[in-house]
Formats: sequence, structure tokens, C-alpha cells
Amino acid sequence: MPESDAYRLTPASGGPERARRPAPAGLLRGVLWALLVLSATANMVVSGIGVAPGVNLACGLVTAACIVGLVLVRRRGHREPGPAPGPYGGSGQPRR
Repeated sequence: MPESDAYRLTPASGGPERARRPAPAGLLRGVLWALLVLSATANMVVSGIGVAPGVNLACGLVTAACIVGLVLVRRRGHREPGPAPGPYGGSGQPRR
């Protein structure tokens, strides 16, 4: 019978479980850029040929969604920096 340890953070059997991480932003950005180029090109081709307006509208919506997605990925990746730490590891703000 396995002993249970109250201070163990991982299960005793099977080794440590890895936390599931979201997909890296670089991969998402690459997919969004590729989809943006494809949908914009398809939009131009469909407009030139004169196919039904629904196809043109769908391509335009995909293009707009890719642009919004790229902006959101960009904004999520850039956080506002806080104040620089002081010389002794403080917050950089004078004491009051």
C-alpha cells in the first residue's frame, strides 16, 4: 500500500504532471498571418471574377477577423511596464 505524503505536490504514481500550456503566440500569429494573406487574396480574386456577393462578404469577414485577432495577440503580448525598481529592490517610489 503506497504511503501518502501530505506535503507532496505531485501524485506519487506516474511522475509529475505537466501543466497544460496555451499555444505559443508565435504559432498563433503565424497562422493568423497566413489566413489573412489567403483570405485577402481570395477576396481580390472573387471580386475580380464577379462571383456571388456572399463569397466576397465571407472572405472579407475572415480578413477582418484575422486583423482583429492579430491586434489582440499583439496587445496581449505587450504589458505596460511598472515602475523601475529602486537601487535597493524597492518599487522606485519615494517613501511617504
